[in-house]
Amino acid sequence: MQNLKSKKDKAYQSIKKAIIAGQLESAKIFSIAELSEIFEISRTPLREALVILSSEGFIEAIPRLGYQVKSLTVHDMLELFHLRNILEVEGVGLAAERITKSDIVLLEENVRLEQELVLSLQSKNSTSSYEEGYVLNLEFHLTIARASGNNRLASIVKKTINELERVLNYDPRFAKIEKATSSVKQHIEIIEGLKQRDKESSQQAMKKHIEDIKDLYLSRF
Repeated sequence: MQNLKSKKDKAYQSIKKAIIAGQLESAKIFSIAELSEIFEISRTPLREALVILSSEGFIEAIPRLGYQVKSLTVHDMLELFHLRNILEVEGVGLAAERITKSDIVLLEENVRLEQELVLSLQSKNSTSSYEEGYVLNLEFHLTIARASGNNRLASIVKKTINELERVLNYDPRFAKIEKATSSVKQHIEIIEGLKQRDKESSQQAMKKHIEDIKDLYLSRF
């Protein structure tokens, strides 16, 4: 059972990475047999991985034909950022009332690592990656969502951000120092609002942060 689970996880990670990297054409429909051959994974764990990827919005099942990578359109992005705005502004408001000191410590450590990454990515000898920025950003937002005390809200926030991963994985905020500095500053402002248990300022900071991110990514389309 454990071996099957590890094969499923391997299939999931391999296919997801290929989708994000643009290695699977979105216009093509892939059969189970083709995917099994491409990723050298047997069909049972492959099917299980495809079910997960379908639920996360990366692929779409085409009845009797196979699976197709879903393209992320401007409309999709607008919907996802609209959903993030609704969920995360409400979530940070709840978190302002319920957040613990350990949560604050996690957020401050996250920002510290983010600042280090920004500086590292500006170096010609950097071994860091833009993917690290995505991971840090995801964890920042999930820490706040979990601190809201609403597990379902946190789960939907995670799913929504994951759907944007194809865009966020190469994070333009980290490509330019001024954009990165602005993003880190906004994260700090959100933390300050939470530390003061100021619901209004926390929500205002989160709303501005999400709107700025949305405008930045939409400018890439």
